[in-house]
Amino acid sequence: MNKWNRLLATLDAVFGMKGRESSKFKKLSQDFDEKTNEHVIVIEYRVKVAGTMKSTPRKQSVGQQMAFLRQLVAAQGKTQ
Repeated sequence: MNKWNRLLATLDAVFGMKGRESSKFKKLSQDFDEKTNEHVIVIEYRVKVAGTMKSTPRKQSVGQQMAFLRQLVAAQGKTQ
């Protein structure tokens, strides 16, 4: 087992969910914090879980969007 697989196994143990189908991680960025003299590495950890539903954003009609914008403008006028 190489060091990358060990890191993934550790992430799975700490953050993993029951029914996990797959998991992966990748390094997003690396920087050096001069104030604290520390290296900062940002990673992304992704997990696929069985039985998770896909969600889609609710579509609003143009009329609903315009009504919402009118409400915002009216509320803004009342607060000034």
